[in-house]
Amino acid sequence: MAQPLPKTVHSDWPDNYDARTAWWSVAMLSLFQIVSLIDRQVISVLIPEMRADLHLDDFQISLLQGLAFALFYGVMGLAIGGLVDRYSRRKIIFAGITIWSLAASWTGLARSYSGIFLGRALVGAGEGAISPAGQALLSDIFPRHRLSTPMAIFTLSGIVGISVSYALGGFLLDLFTRTAMPGPVGALAPWRQVLVATGLPGVLIAALAFTIREPRSVGAPPRGEAVASWGAFFRHIAQHRRLKIGLVLGSGLMAMTVQAAMGWTPTYARRVLHLSATETGAMMSIAVAFGGIVGGLAQGLFVDRMFSRGVRDISLRLMAGFTLIAAPLLALIFLLDSPSLLFFAVLGIMLTIGASFGPTLAAMQMISPREMKGRFAALLVLSSNLMGFALGPMVVGLLTEYVFGDPQLVGRAIAVALATLGPLSAAVIWSARGDFLKRLDA
Repeated sequence: MAQPLPKTVHSDWPDNYDARTAWWSVAMLSLFQIVSLIDRQVISVLIPEMRADLHLDDFQISLLQGLAFALFYGVMGLAIGGLVDRYSRRKIIFAGITIWSLAASWTGLARSYSGIFLGRALVGAGEGAISPAGQALLSDIFPRHRLSTPMAIFTLSGIVGISVSYALGGFLLDLFTRTAMPGPVGALAPWRQVLVATGLPGVLIAALAFTIREPRSVGAPPRGEAVASWGAFFRHIAQHRRLKIGLVLGSGLMAMTVQAAMGWTPTYARRVLHLSATETGAMMSIAVAFGGIVGGLAQGLFVDRMFSRGVRDISLRLMAGFTLIAAPLLALIFLLDSPSLLFFAVLGIMLTIGASFGPTLAAMQMISPREMKGRFAALLVLSSNLMGFALGPMVVGLLTEYVFGDPQLVGRAIAVALATLGPLSAAVIWSARGDFLKRLDA
């Protein structure tokens, strides 16, 4: 293991960091985020095969996509957030990656709906470690005026993971349909083989967590000795409830808007537009990757620049503007049943709303006390994932099955979700803007 570096001439870095080690930490955290999103999202490409094999309806599928994962991801993330404020973030990340990788493989092996539900829950529980630990690490490494860019990179790496999951999932599904994996796994249905093949590599990647240093600075209280109690944490929320609820609920509604579309777009493309798994995976991969990477980097750099120039609420302005304007406009495309326009809908969502989560995470870390950063990161993750990954796909599933009563109208259900959830998110986020500016000066 590398020895701590001497203090650099740049006072922005912790005592055992310089620019090289700071960006290495960003790179490793981004890699872990990519792996987590592959294991989380690849299931969306496999829905038609899972639905037919297990005789499920769209609502049951939505529970596997959303509630099974997101409930445990969020709840365990909040518990892990308390550990992040006290214990080694590296060990927490290592344990989380190992758990979710094994659970992702088990999801492909489970024979019943309840077994798959359990596997998805354990994937969520393991992945609950990466975001709170990663956010807390980055906020300890980078100063406020530089935080949005690394946080955006950390977030957009998840978008890269989603992109890879679409392309890899479609490719592997077609590959294993033609040629089975070697060994006992080859006897499984092709969609099950995909889950095993994408889950197991994470067990090896987990060890890279120990290449990240725990930041430390002269004069800062030792980690674990200045940790606030849970009572103090909730009292802090009560004292700043409009700000905290605005950011937490607003980001949750924003995630719900994105995931209502992203969770069901592959099914819409295959079911209604009759695209193949490979075509759907390629379309989603390119649109999500380009939109997420370009949008994420551009927004991170733009927010840092504008923050340095005194526009300190710029992240909230972007979030509210995108959800108010972009979501209803892009909803119209899902009513037109056009494969070419669908590409631009996904691209537009990722360039705007989907790329706003990095600045959102940075904004929360900016106004959170040092001894509570892990828990506030986890609270934001709880809201974003419980509402986004659980309720977002569920809304579309409910609309398709019980309102429209026709699986072929899934595009209409996506459009309704975008047009209603986006403006609601904008209103909630905007309500926190004034208190956000006050808290920055506290």
